[in-house]
Amino acid sequence: MEHVILWEAPAIIKPEFRLYYDDKGNALFYTCEKPEGNYIIIDATTYAIGRPDVRVIDGKISTVVASAVVSKLMPSREDGIDCAEEDISIIVDKTYKGKTIKWNLTTYELE
Repeated sequence: MEHVILWEAPAIIKPEFRLYYDDKGNALFYTCEKPEGNYIIIDATTYAIGRPDVRVIDGKISTVVASAVVSKLMPSREDGIDCAEEDISIIVDKTYKGKTIKWNLTTYELE
């Protein structure tokens, strides 16, 4: 008597390569897992190289030298840190009675 064994191979799920970065755009780690945090999806070659000296600027990887990257505090309406309107160095909370303005760090890549 012959036995026929039917076996289906499991579906192959293509991994999603991710580069996680901090609020300043510095690379933190590369992974295929899905932890919380800021990340961009990258290709397999970039993942395999895994350069720690890259930066993420406007959702893209930048490998420019550090002297060609400029960060500047800019006023923001939506998000940012609440500061006293008369002095950006005074960080305030919701209980502050004076006028406030939000500031956000913006990074530019010089060409």
